[in-house]
Amino acid sequence: MKLQTNLIKQYLMIACACLLLGSCNKSNEATNCAELETYKKKIETYEKEIAELKSQLGSIDDKRKPENIIQSGFAKEIFHLYDQREELINEVVGQDGEGNEFKATRSLFYDIDELQKYIRYVRVQSRRAKVKPSGFRFYFALYPDNYLRDKEDKRYAKRQTFFIAPTQEVKDAAGNIEHLGYTLDNNFKVELLRDKIGLDSRIDKNGNIQKAGFFNLNLSAFEEENSLIANELQGSPPNGEH
Repeated sequence: MKLQTNLIKQYLMIACACLLLGSCNKSNEATNCAELETYKKKIETYEKEIAELKSQLGSIDDKRKPENIIQSGFAKEIFHLYDQREELINEVVGQDGEGNEFKATRSLFYDIDELQKYIRYVRVQSRRAKVKPSGFRFYFALYPDNYLRDKEDKRYAKRQTFFIAPTQEVKDAAGNIEHLGYTLDNNFKVELLRDKIGLDSRIDKNGNIQKAGFFNLNLSAFEEENSLIANELQGSPPNGEH
């Protein structure tokens, strides 16, 4: 909320500055009035951004309890139901990237301002692509055996993680609404992750596709400037204990 409040203040300051700089004067009225029109359009854009941020702040300030809040007793139950699976994972994997006894990922930490920044980025980029995000989907994933973070940190290798992508409402053949993850190409065209990375397919250890379907296997061949997929949002290493 602090980040969003600061953004509103910045937009208001910019809007005021634009009004002062763009006022018409007698000496060069035509040029200044043309500039004023440009500033007015910018101010309209800022006003829309401010209205959206105020709406977000309003939902944050709402004192009502969200419907998805659970009790600590239930949290304890479902957390420890994973214990046996954790033990199985630890046994199968054996060692982590540094050669120590493997401890399966049980939690991840992400900075709240980074999450808010990501959500805002998705909203802005999606608006440019003329698509309205319906929510976010979290995809379970696994770092490869040779994965390095910051070119030297091996603690992430072999660990479970997840990546995040915005979703849009898509109707299936029966008319049912699905919330499918998407990203944007370099021309701001929407690409469903189902098709982009093959969510319905399987790839074996030899790189062979186990299910028929088209998707791009060579995704690292070019830079995706408008990707909306997030993974490491200044988070801590996957933690096996907390």
